[in-house]
Amino acid sequence: MLGRHQVLESLAAYDPEVVGTLPLAIGTPESDIDILCRVSDLAAFDAFADERFGGFDGYSRHLRNATRHVAEALVVCFDCEGLPIEIFATNGPTRTQYGFIHMLVEARILSVMGDAFANDVRALKQSGLKTEPVFAKLLGLAGDPYIALAELAELSPSELCERLDVPRN
Repeated sequence: MLGRHQVLESLAAYDPEVVGTLPLAIGTPESDIDILCRVSDLAAFDAFADERFGGFDGYSRHLRNATRHVAEALVVCFDCEGLPIEIFATNGPTRTQYGFIHMLVEARILSVMGDAFANDVRALKQSGLKTEPVFAKLLGLAGDPYIALAELAELSPSELCERLDVPRN
C-alpha cells in the first residue's frame, strides 16, 4: 500500500524509516503506520507535506513542541487505503530518533520474552494503551516509559536478560 502510493519514495530525501508496532507484528486494528523523517527545515517540509499528502483522507498536521529529549517536530497524519499514517519529522537522524530506538529495544525484548509476552502486549494495546507504556507496565519499568525503554538500548543481550530477569540458556 505504501508502495502503490509511493509514500516512502516521495519521502526519500528525508531518510524515512518505518517504525512502530507493525514491523514488530504487535499491531492492533487501531495501529497506524509510523514513519520517521529527518528534516532540517520544518516549514519547507510542512509545505511539501501539504502538496504531497494534503489530498489524502484525514490529512492533518501539527507542530509538536520540543521536549527535554526530543526536538521540535512536525507530525503529519493521513489515511491511505483506510490505514492511518503518521509521519514524525524532526531534525535528528532517523536512526537516532526515539521511535527507531524504541522499535529496536522492543524487538530485542520480544525476542527474549517470547510469544506469551507479545500476546500480553497486544492485549494491553487493545485496551487503548500506547506501546511504550505497555512495555513499561509489563516489565515493571519505573518512571517515564519512553526514557526507561531508551535506556535499555545500551544493554548487551545478556545484560538485557539479566535486567528483565529472563533465564539464559
